[in-house]
Amino acid sequence: MNFNLKTTDINYIKIIYKDNNGFLHMTKSAVKRIDTKEIFASAKFEEDWFIKTPQDVDVSFVCENGLYKAKTELKYTDKDEEFMNFALKIPDDVEYRQSREYFRVRLKEKVLLTFEENSTVRTLECETHDISANGLCVILPFVIDFPEEVNLIIKLEKKDISVKAKFIRRDNEDNQLKASFNFEDLKERDMDYISQICIQKQIENRRNLLL
Repeated sequence: MNFNLKTTDINYIKIIYKDNNGFLHMTKSAVKRIDTKEIFASAKFEEDWFIKTPQDVDVSFVCENGLYKAKTELKYTDKDEEFMNFALKIPDDVEYRQSREYFRVRLKEKVLLTFEENSTVRTLECETHDISANGLCVILPFVIDFPEEVNLIIKLEKKDISVKAKFIRRDNEDNQLKASFNFEDLKERDMDYISQICIQKQIENRRNLLL
């Protein structure tokens, strides 16, 4: 489809770009305005970003009705005291990808599940099988009958995330017991952190396929 999104249609955008050393990065940015030739966006930054411009980039437009993806050109950037500002060429077209932003990636990290069993609070340590910003799947050491709601502590590389989760199902695939959960009331900053992990993992997987 031709690009016809308006500022009011877009919750935020994600830009995947290369730094001066050729490493890929992702930034979540707010769209400030769109004119006939360019999209202007900005993101808070905590350290200097060294971005070569112009360069070809992948952009995701996160909207209320779903996720759109496009390839375009990052024309230039500039910084003020608090924000990095981006100017992107209007893409020739955008592609509707999915009705929600969440996608799962394989990831092995420790997770602690706390739940009530026969009026007793029980804690179980498991390993994640995969994760998304919407939920996760864990590998079970044995068959467990979970209640509808559990508490999770996901021990990721740089932070622990605590969240309530709803038990969805239990599977036995390839002689491996797994249980799936959907997050409930996940904080936005934690959702963003998990989303960044998922995107970086996808980038790594693509890079490995090319090697």
